[in-house]
Amino acid sequence: MSKRTPLLAACAALWVCNAAAQEPARVMPVYLVPRDVGFDRSGVAYHARVLEDVRRWYGEVLGGRTFVAEPLVVQVSRHTFAQLAADSFQAWWPLLQQEFADYGWPWNRRAKFKLLFLTHGAGAWAGSDSENGGIDSTADAGRVDKGNWGGLGVIGDSSVGGVEAGVCPEIARGKADSTVATAWWCSGSTYRGTVAHELGHTFGLPHPDAFQKGFRCADSTAYTIMQCHWWWGRAGLLDYEVTHLRSLDFFQFDTLPAYELLTAGCRGGGAGATLRSLEGGDSLTWVDGRGGGTGYPWAVLLAGRGARVVCRVRGGLLAFDLGMERGATGSAELRVDAGAKPLALFSVRAGAPPQRIVLPLGDARVLRFSVVGGGGHLVLGNARAYRSPDSR
Repeated sequence: MSKRTPLLAACAALWVCNAAAQEPARVMPVYLVPRDVGFDRSGVAYHARVLEDVRRWYGEVLGGRTFVAEPLVVQVSRHTFAQLAADSFQAWWPLLQQEFADYGWPWNRRAKFKLLFLTHGAGAWAGSDSENGGIDSTADAGRVDKGNWGGLGVIGDSSVGGVEAGVCPEIARGKADSTVATAWWCSGSTYRGTVAHELGHTFGLPHPDAFQKGFRCADSTAYTIMQCHWWWGRAGLLDYEVTHLRSLDFFQFDTLPAYELLTAGCRGGGAGATLRSLEGGDSLTWVDGRGGGTGYPWAVLLAGRGARVVCRVRGGLLAFDLGMERGATGSAELRVDAGAKPLALFSVRAGAPPQRIVLPLGDARVLRFSVVGGGGHLVLGNARAYRSPDSR
């Protein structure tokens, strides 16, 4: 292996760069937690369901087209709650923007992703922005690329605690009417509507009263999520909003899952291979080196030299975060084989930030991940294979 390592490493670096350009335009959801604030793991599952519901909702409203959302990650911020909140929850905005730019995601540099922060402890505040703004008139819909580049959304999760704890007295007394404030708040519909609403802004949609002065949900027969986000079950999108979204790169996907998680299609080929998944009730897998640590709801773990795992995929594009599990020491080397051929070799050291790995798979159907050097517990965080266009 020693003679082949430089070649493999060079190929890996080249392929990662080339493949990164092939990643689909996508939403990157982050459950963001201040470093001095605890959180319940059940909240992670809740946010994952919210994102899937919002993705499905857009697909229904747009006639079968929706956006790709990466698997949710949990990020403990490098900031404390006091540093983030300051005198206003709007102070979260610039701090998170800078923090993630330092991690390598400057969303406002012609990026093809939307950073969506579901922020634990940020109250009921929500805001969003798009790199190239929003449409300036209904006539712009479908004719300009407004909203087609990077975007940023910050949403406080203040309603989530009430939903999970069932602290909705009006519902408990049988008064689930949507006019009762805590009923529609604690049903979870408002939070889903808020996520869909703020994403809409990142895609270039303004509030409809920008074009129709005095537009109000109560006076309208058209309930758009861009004005009536609390009416999640009733709101849709206006015609020009649909036209605009369907013209964007973000909405060129059908509603089938955009990728398959490797935790669902892998098997350990030897001692030391572990698969963890949110669906299995497993705990988060943590990698240090980025802020207060990054937690993955889905992870492939390889413990020590000789550990390996074999996965069956449908080809396309492989993506995962690579790091060493919290508490590990030393360094290790991960080899990736596609079929019977070596694909790439990566070096990992304890305490380093997770590496973002993206590799084209071509028509490969079997992948093998092996620890070929060093020790420690390697983590393939949220490992997934994007489907090939012809397999969708």
